[in-house]
Amino acid sequence: MDYEDGYRSASPHRRTAPAWTLFVAGLGGVLIGALLVYLVLVGGERLPGGDDPLKVPPPAGEEEPSPPPPHEDDLAVVDVVDRVMPAVVAVNCYVPGSYFGRNVYVEKGSGSGAIISKDGYIVTNQHVIDGAAQIVVVTSDWRSFEAAVVGEDALTDLALLKIEGDDLPSVPLGNSSSLRVGETVLAAGNPLGYLKHTVTRGIISALDREVRASQSQYAYTYIQTDAGINPGNSGGPLINLGGEVIGINSAKISGAEGIGLAIPIDTVKRVADDLKKDGRVRRPQLGILIQNLSAYTGDSADQGVHIGEVNPGSPAAAAGLKAGDVITAVARKEVRYSAQLFDALLGYYPGDEIELTILRNSRSRTVTVVTGEAEAEQ
Repeated sequence: MDYEDGYRSASPHRRTAPAWTLFVAGLGGVLIGALLVYLVLVGGERLPGGDDPLKVPPPAGEEEPSPPPPHEDDLAVVDVVDRVMPAVVAVNCYVPGSYFGRNVYVEKGSGSGAIISKDGYIVTNQHVIDGAAQIVVVTSDWRSFEAAVVGEDALTDLALLKIEGDDLPSVPLGNSSSLRVGETVLAAGNPLGYLKHTVTRGIISALDREVRASQSQYAYTYIQTDAGINPGNSGGPLINLGGEVIGINSAKISGAEGIGLAIPIDTVKRVADDLKKDGRVRRPQLGILIQNLSAYTGDSADQGVHIGEVNPGSPAAAAGLKAGDVITAVARKEVRYSAQLFDALLGYYPGDEIELTILRNSRSRTVTVVTGEAEAEQ
């Protein structure tokens, strides 16, 4: 006979036994099998060493081996998470809206934040709270606080919030200038707006990634990590295995996997201090228009910051800087591109003297500039 799939039976003429004999034989096999299982598991003699009849006991005089302990790295991660997560918060933002004709607040979006002091100061991203009429912070133990905006800075994408509370859990701030590529880091936050208090693990993939503020000459360096960062993680802390915050997660590269960016904590500390004291960042002003030398020449190997224009009457003009000069160092620390120049300038305040190393006509020289104060730029 032919099967429906087109294959022919290998023995088409084999005779079959009556159906009732096959049924009796099958039933007998099932009963015998069940009896054997019963004798082994219930009625038979158990092996020494436990209730499991298939468990082989250890040799005489030896103890049963215990399971291996967790790896030291895993214990370190667990300990850090236990200490840090109580200070990681969800930041929910609301704007005025209507619901069946009633004026209500509707959710605009959400992000993450970190409590950096016991009296309730919180660092997050500026783009998280931008345009919000009401901000509600949710802690790891599900307490809600309405937060006030102390200050915000669009150029660094940082904001400082304040909630009312005493002896709140907080995270210590580390030092991003000593970071090394390959260090293990943890990213904590509120991905997708509802997976609250999530932690992911990765490494520092690179340092000093240049990120430019939108429609501005300002640029700053960021930390690159492969720890999972998703929408909603913005504003959450990037943490080392010492339990210190070494960055604030800000963005990920769209269309790529495992490329997240965090604002270095040294930048965060300067900005948060200014926002707490003055409500804005007090930046020193040189009075120059700049671009990366590599962008000016078209040669990616060229390093330094090219001065395209010096504003008349500016601190740079008073110090003798000229269009065409190339800044190569600040206080004798190398500057390869504009983000490193702006990082260095955050170490100064208006009125401070800054020592610049420049190239002019292929000759290196040192110039001291007494800085002015930059106007607030949004």
